[in-house]
Amino acid sequence: MGAAVTIFDIAKRANVSVSTVSRVLNNKPDVNKETEQKVRQIIKELNFSPNSAARSLVLKHSNTIGYIASDITNPSFPETARGVVVKAREHGYSVMFFDANKDSAVEKEAIQLLRTKQVDGIILSFNEANREELEKLKKEQYPVVQIYRKSSRSAISTIAIDNVDSGLIATRYLIEAGHKNIAHITTGGGTQSGYERMMGYQQALEEAAIEILPEYIQVGSNSIEGGKECMQRLLALENRPTAVFASHDMQAVGAYEVIFEAGLSIPDDISVIGHDNIEFSQYLRPKLTTIDTFKYRLGEASVDLLIEEMEAPSPQNKEIIFSNTLVERDSVKRM
Repeated sequence: MGAAVTIFDIAKRANVSVSTVSRVLNNKPDVNKETEQKVRQIIKELNFSPNSAARSLVLKHSNTIGYIASDITNPSFPETARGVVVKAREHGYSVMFFDANKDSAVEKEAIQLLRTKQVDGIILSFNEANREELEKLKKEQYPVVQIYRKSSRSAISTIAIDNVDSGLIATRYLIEAGHKNIAHITTGGGTQSGYERMMGYQQALEEAAIEILPEYIQVGSNSIEGGKECMQRLLALENRPTAVFASHDMQAVGAYEVIFEAGLSIPDDISVIGHDNIEFSQYLRPKLTTIDTFKYRLGEASVDLLIEEMEAPSPQNKEIIFSNTLVERDSVKRM
């Protein structure tokens, strides 16, 4: 009888998840003592004594999860990755990282590579260009969680932030501070987050009956250089804005440099608000007012959701959207 018993039989008999049985078998410390004793008793009763290799074959279980990062040079990555690693360790898993370097072809390669390594599930951040890959994973019922980006047409489990609300919060704050000439530095339609934050910016202006000026919306890359180029175009306008909402803190840093080079002051001449609350935003002078996206918590939550996906009999298609909050510092002037 012992040879026919699987870890799934033990989990069912003990009324616990498969991963809980796995953690008991691997002597992981994060299992309730009472639960551990119950599982071990059933293992003994069923005469189940697999070696680790056989157990891995039965489970296709490696106690490793994959994380495909779209760009590890993004300043938001380290804090998110730390949340992933810490929470994965709590669950008894290690993490295998892969940098896609903003390349959709590399994203596809990363999926194949991680699956050949038999990772138990994957956390990823894919854009719509790889929607077919997400659909394929869903169809195969492979455990996967999309982080940061919502993919409305793929319907896979998602951990994301409310980017439209971010744009609303930032722009409303500038309006409440008395600004009417408010510009927006954005990645535009090039990224989902940039597009959604731009939608929030425009919605806030419409609510306040402030005209949306096309020349006030400048599109650039999510980088210091992108922010510089956009800010240079804004300063060249005859009707110069009194405030700028940058959709990323890196763009705000570029805006800072251009404003200072022009001999202008922040916030006296131009107010600036960013987005992401990356670590060094608090070390700029003046300190940057920005939107906090709770990157560490997103990393933790993505692992919790992936574990749920791995234990569920079929894809859950669960969506968890984090609300963001304003971090008020010194870069916005009240008119």
